[in-house]
Amino acid sequence: MKGFKLKYWVVPVIIFLGATILFRSGAFSNEKTKTPAEINALSVRAVAAGFSDVVPTLTLNGSLEGKTSATISAKLAGRIEEVLVQEGQPVKAGDALVKLESVELANSVRSAEDAVTKAKINLDLATADYNRYNKLYEIGAVSEQQFQAAEAKLKSAQADLSSANANRDNARQQYGYGVIVAPVDGVVANKTATIGQVVSPGAALMTVEDIDQVYAVVNIEQKDLGRVKIGQKAEVAVDAYQDKAFEGSVEVINPEAGASNRMFRTKVKIDNSDGALRPGMFAKVRLAVGEASQVLTVPQAAVIQKQGLYFVFTLENNKAVRHQVEIGDVAGDTIQIKSGLQAGEMVIITSASQLKDGQAVKLTD
Repeated sequence: MKGFKLKYWVVPVIIFLGATILFRSGAFSNEKTKTPAEINALSVRAVAAGFSDVVPTLTLNGSLEGKTSATISAKLAGRIEEVLVQEGQPVKAGDALVKLESVELANSVRSAEDAVTKAKINLDLATADYNRYNKLYEIGAVSEQQFQAAEAKLKSAQADLSSANANRDNARQQYGYGVIVAPVDGVVANKTATIGQVVSPGAALMTVEDIDQVYAVVNIEQKDLGRVKIGQKAEVAVDAYQDKAFEGSVEVINPEAGASNRMFRTKVKIDNSDGALRPGMFAKVRLAVGEASQVLTVPQAAVIQKQGLYFVFTLENNKAVRHQVEIGDVAGDTIQIKSGLQAGEMVIITSASQLKDGQAVKLTD
């Protein structure tokens, strides 16, 4: 019985002593010595701020427009008999686009041509009379008054023929206006013309856009105008082709600032022989405005904006430390830091918008 009691309390003692040795050796001490903030530290990634070769650029937002945009309208009132094109259809200068009902116009031409025929007959008769009276007057067979009457009749017949010819030409022109043609090569856009529609002179029926070349149209502030020159190379991006940059050059700088915004309207010409770019697309234009130089940069993901100010978080002693910075130009996925950060400092590039100054973080690969 004595031996049994000894065994009964010896086993717990051994377990207690073993646990004490393990605790003192540090087996359980790590978790107990950590603060709650350290245990809940946010996992982040960080990279060192460094210098990069950057070409200073001017980034501008604008939209695309065709090299030529011709508004198509009727020159006379009438009813549309036929629409010969569809939107997106390429056309050449002189191609028929719309036909108006032209029976009355054709009748006007026929009447005008008949009037010309009559005027010619009258002129022939007046000419014959004049020639006869002229001979008689020379030999004194008719009076001067009779000769002058024949001469007046001839001149009147000549004037009538001239007027008849003018009326005929005008009728033919009006008849020609019954067929509305493309004034330039291009692509049909914004078509509103429909069969049976009654149109008025000058009312827009469609446009023909020449898009073999397009312009990215932007506005340049006065402070930047001195950095932009005619012929300067540009890079144009549109949302429809996010992985592609289109090359262009500055072709037009308006010499006068806009009255409303005091900015200078500028056109960047882009070759568009493949028709990929369309008028109306939003465009982002980047102009190189200087030589490449070494500047301090960080990934754009590291920079956050609050109330018009810019900040980055650096990793220091397992904590996120906030720094206010002054930013510069954006180049690709990086952004220039003008002040507020030193080269080599580790900037946090993940979850930056969720961080607070002094928050515990832990670095992950």
